[in-house]
Amino acid sequence: MVTRSPGFMARARRLLAGADGRRFIAGVVLLVVILYGQSLYGMATASGRLDPSLRDATKPSNVVVVLSFMPDRFHNERVAEYGTFAGRDGALNRLRLRHVSPDNLRALAGVSWVSRIEPMK
Repeated sequence: MVTRSPGFMARARRLLAGADGRRFIAGVVLLVVILYGQSLYGMATASGRLDPSLRDATKPSNVVVVLSFMPDRFHNERVAEYGTFAGRDGALNRLRLRHVSPDNLRALAGVSWVSRIEPMK
């Protein structure tokens, strides 16, 4: 068992409250934001991306994934992981997906660079 002197916690608190401690804490926060910020933002805003008619889906759906930019190959491949890629829906930034499961719909809505997910007409 490790015993600490009574002044240990006081010294630790002073160290964290000082300039070095604030820099350390700021660095930790920065690392968390860099590593998890995009996925946390995606999860927090996912409900706004998913069309209301798709929120309570119980079976696979055919959808149009709308991006606010022209997608690169990476984006096309990443979107295709959630369903069967079925081409474009008019514009290059509107991707058709078929047979997207309800779990994949929610996961796709959590991708921060997806603008909207609409039902395919």
